Amino acid sequence: MYLVFLWLMVWGAMFSAPWVIDSPKFLDDPLMFFQGVRAFLPLAAIFLCLLWILARRPKHLFRGNSMRFLGAYCLTGILTSLFLSLEIGTSLYWAGLYLSPLLVTWCAFEETEAKISVKKLVYVNYAVFFLITMSLLPQSLRVGWGNTPLNQQYRLPLGVGSILTNGAGRFALVVIIVSTVRMITQTRKWRWLWLLFLLPTLFLLTQTQSRTALLGLAVSSTLFVLMRGIDWRFVFVGPVAAAVIYVSGIKWRVHGNLSRLILLSGREATWERGLAQIKDSPFLGWGFHADRIMLQSEHMHNSYLHAMIQTGLVGALFFFAAFLSFWFVVVRAGLFARVKAMTGTDQALVMESIMIVGYMTARSVFESTAAFYGVDLLLIVPAMAFIALVAQEAGETAPESLDSFPEAP
Repeated sequence: MYLVFLWLMVWGAMFSAPWVIDSPKFLDDPLMFFQGVRAFLPLAAIFLCLLWILARRPKHLFRGNSMRFLGAYCLTGILTSLFLSLEIGTSLYWAGLYLSPLLVTWCAFEETEAKISVKKLVYVNYAVFFLITMSLLPQSLRVGWGNTPLNQQYRLPLGVGSILTNGAGRFALVVIIVSTVRMITQTRKWRWLWLLFLLPTLFLLTQTQSRTALLGLAVSSTLFVLMRGIDWRFVFVGPVAAAVIYVSGIKWRVHGNLSRLILLSGREATWERGLAQIKDSPFLGWGFHADRIMLQSEHMHNSYLHAMIQTGLVGALFFFAAFLSFWFVVVRAGLFARVKAMTGTDQALVMESIMIVGYMTARSVFESTAAFYGVDLLLIVPAMAFIALVAQEAGETAPESLDSFPEAP
């Protein structure tokens, strides 16, 4: 249970910020006090993880795990934040938040039953995503069908914040991935209960008109077919996914004008200003949160440019290597073929993790996926760790007749 507690602490700062404590109402308003205090929960999780490290003295940081590259990226950012940041305190705060999920996952990875421990983190993520997505549905029904403004804000439970349509689309897509995989891979009749989550969430995703979420739907659907193979149920699933993409992305979002799909919504101007700052510190960047500090609170909206402005070319190479090594491990371990022979929750989790990271990989071109502390980072870290453990297990159990099969790192 301690891992679940730590992971919830890591989630604690989501949709909050440390400057809440500067408000004159901080001590008088219970909600504002809660918002301010929880902004530091991931840092408290780091402290507890450091105690674990001192007690356990683990020897290997994410051995055989693409997470080691995210760790190197984070370490680069911490050093840059210390020596090059224009606001050292702010940069170190966000560096600490980034470090927190890596350390908690490291704790899980070093447990005797590492796969079970990492599963717990994955299921906490699922619980959070399902809770938030279900809380958005009443609001989406009030907004209506096909008339959602692109800057529509959805309020989160308990007054902890709000998210725009793009964020709502991300939550909806993860629920769709999990619900679809569970409904198709499970054999009992109650698997059809997943439709209670799937159908209304498809409505929410369609309503958001989020291009990155719709791109993720296309990518994850393709990966699903590659892993599952041709199945008669795809006669229904495929057209539904295609209809959602057409109605939401083409008919509503761009009104049939396909050329507007590639419009970057002002991102190119932000990229140009960001590149100008990167040129002034090309190798080590400017520390965590540099885009907000140096670009008048603008967001880079590209993972690799975001990594470069924070950690320069050195850190960006580590960051890129994390994604590249993940897919290398998936292919090298033959997981697209092996998953068909798996059973139970392992099969579902492997498929879901690969589909989610596939979505995040596509999203990284247009959003700062996992380059800073945020929902994407907390979603991708356990998924990568779980796949690394499954790949390692697949290498260790390879039959003798497949001696030439390379052992997963």
